Amino acid sequence: MTSRQFLLVVAIVQGVLLAALIALIVLNRWFRLRRSARLNPRRVAVDDSMRRWAAGATPLAGVLVGLARLPVPLAIDALVGWSARVPGERWRELAAALEHQWWVRLVRTNSNSARWWKRLECARFLSVGAMPGDVARLVRLVNDPHAAVHVAAVASLERMESTPLTLAALERLPRLAPTVQAYYAGMLRRSRPVVIQHLLKRLRRNDDPALPRFAEFAVRLAEPALRERMTALADHTNPEVRIQAARALGSFPHRESVAALTRLATDAAWEVRAQAARSLGMIADATTLPLVRALLRDTVWWVRLRAGLALMRFGTTGRNALLEIEVGADPAARDIAQLILGLPAQALAEFAA
Repeated sequence: MTSRQFLLVVAIVQGVLLAALIALIVLNRWFRLRRSARLNPRRVAVDDSMRRWAAGATPLAGVLVGLARLPVPLAIDALVGWSARVPGERWRELAAALEHQWWVRLVRTNSNSARWWKRLECARFLSVGAMPGDVARLVRLVNDPHAAVHVAAVASLERMESTPLTLAALERLPRLAPTVQAYYAGMLRRSRPVVIQHLLKRLRRNDDPALPRFAEFAVRLAEPALRERMTALADHTNPEVRIQAARALGSFPHRESVAALTRLATDAAWEVRAQAARSLGMIADATTLPLVRALLRDTVWWVRLRAGLALMRFGTTGRNALLEIEVGADPAARDIAQLILGLPAQALAEFAA
């Protein structure tokens, strides 16, 4: 066989494979459209029965029958979609009735499945339909190695209060990416008393590698009961912990907070000084104005910017200080003062947040 013939054979094979791929795409699309057309009336019927049941115009049995006629993934989609539109007491009635449905029992068994998408299916259902007996199952799903599964499972905290489940989510918090941490934090706020109690214990472990992450979570909570512990962390040896302490103390106007922030404003780490300047501006204690003004001569631009924004929070005295600095001899401080004074109010609010 010559090279020309070989290339011809390769071209023919590739053409056949391309044609097969296009045919497969077309057939897949056709099957999906047919399936959607067949199932759409059932979805509409479920939405209609759910709407009438939520309004008290029809019994719950119609909703259960409609959900059972749908494929399990579509039934779960319908439940998740309606969960935010049905009042809590009526939704608990629906969750209790679903517990005895054959397809729901099957979904619950998928919490132990070797396939992550089956575990995800279970987690999505339990996020809106969990009962007290599902706590152990949910704890296992919150500790699942697959990100989609544990993120779906933790949403169940919006609807049920469980100390073991709350603690499982809180223990996972330090190992999560920042965006997922913020989502978990939103879910955990519902169980605030349990979270605060456990968080106080974790914040006392000075040698805990997860301490910076727990301190960051404490910043989001802004809970007054955490003030004393966050003040103590201002002298921690780990700069990441001191950063979070500096961020947190701005939410706690207190004499001890001001004293701790005064020390942090001269910290060796510029990130700590920047956060201290921000928090001093949030508290706006008149005695700290000279310190914040001095931070405008810091060697790091970000610290100077935070100090300038903080001065604006001091009101007229802070603005007058910036006006003086704007015509002063220090070029670095002068540039920051000009920048801050030239910003509109909306931009100042956004930068200072």
